[in-house]
Amino acid sequence: MELNKKEILNLASLAKLKLKEEEVILYQKQLEAVLGYVNKINELKLDNTKESLSGAENMVTELREDIVKDSDPAIIKQAREIENNYIVVPQVLDK
Repeated sequence: MELNKKEILNLASLAKLKLKEEEVILYQKQLEAVLGYVNKINELKLDNTKESLSGAENMVTELREDIVKDSDPAIIKQAREIENNYIVVPQVLDK
């Protein structure tokens, strides 16, 4: 969709903006690009598409089973402090 200078100035007036000549040209190009993209979206055939917030409403999802494994001994040896085969780290949350 093409916009002329008069339309850009009218939009600027509605938004209470005072534009310089170079801003009018810049905004004209940017608005045309945005409106062109909106036109592409409007051309999509979405009659048979169900509205969705996540796209996963009808998907059957199962949680994976957690498998507890011992840490690699080579990693544990690199820790500054070890207690009962666990790496000791500074407390980050208040009690």
